[in-house]
Amino acid sequence: MNYREQRLGAAAMFLLPSLKLKSPARVGSSPESRLHDFLMQNFGGYTAQAGNIFGYWKDETGADSYGEHRQFTVSLIDDTKLPLLKQHLASLAREMDEQCIWLRTAGETFLIYPT
Repeated sequence: MNYREQRLGAAAMFLLPSLKLKSPARVGSSPESRLHDFLMQNFGGYTAQAGNIFGYWKDETGADSYGEHRQFTVSLIDDTKLPLLKQHLASLAREMDEQCIWLRTAGETFLIYPT
């Protein structure tokens, strides 16, 4: 049987705090709405998973932390898109008062901190 395929590049997956995504912004739309617009404009689409996604970790001070998340995945057709995604995640972290955002791509994991 014949088929056609289109390479979409490496996948980038990140977790965002589910409750903070829907928080009303001081000015403008919610973080979730702005994230949707950013991903559609820069990556042409995304997938999201909601449900029982949670994690435990130690923060920089060694204190235990817990969070419930929504998982997002985009395709990195163009390698130059990864820095753009990291910048946007750092901006979201600052806006949602998160210390950092967890990101996985091409078999590597990162913590993206706002500066």
